[in-house]
Amino acid sequence: MRKYLLLTGAALLGLSGSASAALNCNTPPSCEELGFAYSSAECDGQSTLKCPFDQTKVFCGEPVLPAAVVTCTVGAVLYNDLKCYDKAPEGKTALGVVFDTSKRLAIIYGAGVNNIAWGEYGTDISGLDNCTLSNCDTDGKSNTQKIVAALGESSDYAAGLCYTLTHGGLPKGSWFLPSAKELETLYNNKTKVNAGLASLGSPSIPTSGYYWASNEYSRYNALFLGLSIGYVDGSPKNYSKSGYYARCAVAY
Repeated sequence: MRKYLLLTGAALLGLSGSASAALNCNTPPSCEELGFAYSSAECDGQSTLKCPFDQTKVFCGEPVLPAAVVTCTVGAVLYNDLKCYDKAPEGKTALGVVFDTSKRLAIIYGAGVNNIAWGEYGTDISGLDNCTLSNCDTDGKSNTQKIVAALGESSDYAAGLCYTLTHGGLPKGSWFLPSAKELETLYNNKTKVNAGLASLGSPSIPTSGYYWASNEYSRYNALFLGLSIGYVDGSPKNYSKSGYYARCAVAY
């Protein structure tokens, strides 16, 4: 009888253990908990292991994570959603390079448009003050809108070319001709800006020539930034000689 009771007790303990094991197997760990946290695209080009519970989840040593939004700094590339990323994001178009973080401005990549006039010689732009650098309007976008209101929506002159630009899918009026003060900021930050341009395969800011500013000096002359040493001066508005550039900017 004693032997029978011992065997019965052992059997009951075995059944209890089996029931406990069965209960634990009903809640298996998730793929993420086991380390299968990525997609095949995120592990592109690497050896992978697939999760036994979900074949779309894989494990790899160094996943290719998607680009993350970061704070724009001088020299960072700006994309057509008006954001900066830690690396080139898929499906986004590069607009240009950030040159002013306080006013949140970026310059278009590329060489700019050469041999272009500022506008009509002898036409005084309504609402745009005649100025020298010390007393010029500093908002290039507002200046551009005033110039276009006077001279029309045409890409034949500097401010009009920027205004009508739709690079990156941005609507007309997004791009503008920078003010003299904004161009000074660009020039002062040109080392970092050039590094950002190089990352896009774009030429650096030239070391000679002139960038037209969206400021008038008089009805006959407009301001420019000299690219050799960063000085501001004026030239006749109808100059369309080699070395006179329109270089458009955008706010983000």
